[in-house]
Amino acid sequence: MEPLPAANALVGAACFNSGTLLLESGDLDEVRACVGSVFKPHKLALLSASQSLQSRMYHARHGSLSLNLLHYGGDVRIDPERLDNFFLLQIPLSGGAEVECGDHRFDSTPNVASLVSPTLPLRMRWMDCPQVVLRIEREAIEHHCARHFGTEERRVVEFEPAFDLTSPSSRCLLPLLPLLGSALSDPAHPLRHPLAYEQFVSTVLNALVYGQANTARDGVRSSRAPLAPFYVKRVEEYILTHLHEPLTIERLAEYSGVSASALFSGFRNCHGVSPMAWVRQLRLERVRDELRGATVEPVSVTDVALKWGFAHLGRFAMEYKRAFGESPSVSLRSRSG
Repeated sequence: MEPLPAANALVGAACFNSGTLLLESGDLDEVRACVGSVFKPHKLALLSASQSLQSRMYHARHGSLSLNLLHYGGDVRIDPERLDNFFLLQIPLSGGAEVECGDHRFDSTPNVASLVSPTLPLRMRWMDCPQVVLRIEREAIEHHCARHFGTEERRVVEFEPAFDLTSPSSRCLLPLLPLLGSALSDPAHPLRHPLAYEQFVSTVLNALVYGQANTARDGVRSSRAPLAPFYVKRVEEYILTHLHEPLTIERLAEYSGVSASALFSGFRNCHGVSPMAWVRQLRLERVRDELRGATVEPVSVTDVALKWGFAHLGRFAMEYKRAFGESPSVSLRSRSG
């Protein structure tokens, strides 16, 4: 079975290069130890004593996400018991795997990935099956879900483990992974800016949380109380004070004490836009202030845009012109004049 086009793009992700080649070995013990150092100690065995391995692994990580390309080069049985501290999205590029995750048993193919939750027992058989593996820290997903669904504390999150690579959720998620690979390969990549990376991670998590059945979304509870103007005002003040820091709807909802959906509703009632749209408006204003001379230091459009979290410069220029009726470069020239 041929991999999907989006999965094909993952093979050539920029982060899979000589600098991130972690393992190239045919020794079973060395392979087990190296893979275990990235994920967790586990049992690894050949399915046939007559087989040999030709294993290779690439690994790149930043923050709560890591992207890996793992090929055992043979048929193996893998028994990590439970992952404990992280989730894995495993995307086969060819071949196949048999996955036992909790009460679920299914075949993983280039059309069906496995999304493994840390609290579920796991056993797998990979049949000459290279896979791109996205690791997500457990704390990141549980914190993300707590912010989105109005819970006061992090709770266990478990996903339906069979992840259909032809689904709308997959079509949303898969194009993000080569972009993640580019960011992981280059410390100077625009997405590595803290403001941009936190929002990018949030987008990846949203594609999973809202696209794949899971216990957090199925157990959504309404907020304990409706959003009052007090909460909107509280978040407004927080945004103004922390505008230069990474801000996401999850962080704002957590600070407000209500769910993300309730905060959306409150801001739309008061401002006619979402909280993050309001943040972008304020940041555009800060950019304009700096370009037009509110500071004395020499500036460039690119530096100021990146400083305020606008990593996509083309989109930034369009938003800026729509907001102020002139391009950023015109604003900068008015400063010079």
